[in-house]
Amino acid sequence: MKKIIIGLAVFLFSAMLYEVKAGPPKNATKHMVPFPVICTPTMTEMMGALTKDYAVHISMIFEESPTTGIVVVHNPDTQSAAVLHTSAKRTCVVFSGRHLQMFDRPGGMAPPEEQVPQDFEEL
Repeated sequence: MKKIIIGLAVFLFSAMLYEVKAGPPKNATKHMVPFPVICTPTMTEMMGALTKDYAVHISMIFEESPTTGIVVVHNPDTQSAAVLHTSAKRTCVVFSGRHLQMFDRPGGMAPPEEQVPQDFEEL
């Protein structure tokens, strides 16, 4: 009986240490999609041009890796937006579009069932 309790305790403890990682849906496939981008050597140049020509402002930024990031800019007056990819050597407009719609997280929405790993390097 003691061995069963110890075995069960070890199993439960090891189950708590198991890291759950959310992955893509079962029917997902990976694709390489070539498309043109417009780049400048620095973020300062890109933001200067976008602010002057399109009156955009940064709505969000997030780190893709320790050396690269994503910047989302938008202009609420013209309902336009763009997604920039930035690194130490360049900043590129990857996507841009119009008819921007902003959404708020619904109140009372349940938290995710799985934890998203915070180590975004080499998942």
